[in-house]
Amino acid sequence: MKTPQNFPFTKKDFALILVSSGIGFTGLSFGLALSPMILAVPVLWALASSRYAAFTVVFAYKLAASRGLLPGAAVFLSEHHTFIEAAALYFLMPFCASLPFGVFWSENRRRKAICLVLAFLTAYVLPPFSLIGIINPLMASGTIFKGWGFTGIAIVLVIYALCAVSRKTAYSFLCVIAAFAVLPPDGWYEPLKPEGISAVDTSFGRLGSGSFSFERDYERANMVFENLRKRDIGESDAEIIVLPETIAGRLNRTGLELWKGEIQKLLPDKAVIFGAELPAGDGRKYDNAVLMLHDGKITASCQRIPVLYSMYRGPFAETGANLHLLDNGILELPDKRNTAIIVCYEAFLTWPILVSMSHKPDLIICAANLWWCRETSLPVTQRTIVSLWANTFGVPAVFVKNI
Repeated sequence: MKTPQNFPFTKKDFALILVSSGIGFTGLSFGLALSPMILAVPVLWALASSRYAAFTVVFAYKLAASRGLLPGAAVFLSEHHTFIEAAALYFLMPFCASLPFGVFWSENRRRKAICLVLAFLTAYVLPPFSLIGIINPLMASGTIFKGWGFTGIAIVLVIYALCAVSRKTAYSFLCVIAAFAVLPPDGWYEPLKPEGISAVDTSFGRLGSGSFSFERDYERANMVFENLRKRDIGESDAEIIVLPETIAGRLNRTGLELWKGEIQKLLPDKAVIFGAELPAGDGRKYDNAVLMLHDGKITASCQRIPVLYSMYRGPFAETGANLHLLDNGILELPDKRNTAIIVCYEAFLTWPILVSMSHKPDLIICAANLWWCRETSLPVTQRTIVSLWANTFGVPAVFVKNI
């Protein structure tokens, strides 16, 4: 049976979509071993025979790679929303993030090269798509050009443009990607480990916001620090201790003083980095932040892009987390090292990473609160993504999470 001439997909397109979804399913959620494969997705886009097929190639990749969002969002939103809303969030984020790759497509090969670059810029760098531009294939540039940073990313973009112009170049680059996936240099994909830093994962499950009740905040702090005492955190040789996102809940001035006192008692000679929510304005909105306490002083780095819908509810909302799109996310450690702070959802995006890495930090710290998706593919996917960016820019990476 022949495919109708006006049908938007050919047999080759179906094959490209199938391969793209397979890459999304396996390329990130099984660690770093197969991660070079995600570099192939833009090449598959270039080989598609129609605008609809090109969009579907990218959409299938994103949908498969973010599949853990469906059960995770259902848990995260369970208190106030329905499963249908969670399913809508799961489909809409990859769909919207893939739209630029459908809009910027052309049958003309030379124009297609320009269109691919425009699609990347629109999907991952420019608002509003940069707020939802998840799982950028360019994060795997370091699997080939390890430590080359923005230069390596630019080279891969040029290669993609050449693949759009020449099918021979496209198939040749696919062979290179396959070679790096199957026969990687020994130890090539493991990110560097920083010195003097200890990440302390916790298992407190759902950690809601603080109550602004001194008694409840005191009970919460005691729960956390009693757990840390049992684990002998104070005996660590590390000079810097890192705790997960939102471990302290929502802190007003009283709660902040309580945490300062508890930390100074438990870890008097160390710098402690921990997540908290800081009330802003009239207290109905807040900043989701990572704080550093050292020598009695607090410094903070706010999450640039909170999760849309559940945390960031738009510029005119009266509640929810604030957007800090133009912040650099850099926190200076006591030893003068600069660290790029990546908070949970930001790991799946491109803009926060690129902004931070333009300031040439010495390391990356990714702090997350993953209780809502601990049984899904997202924790491994998040760690793999940050590792890929760390390799691309040749810097160490630290991961810390609550589950």
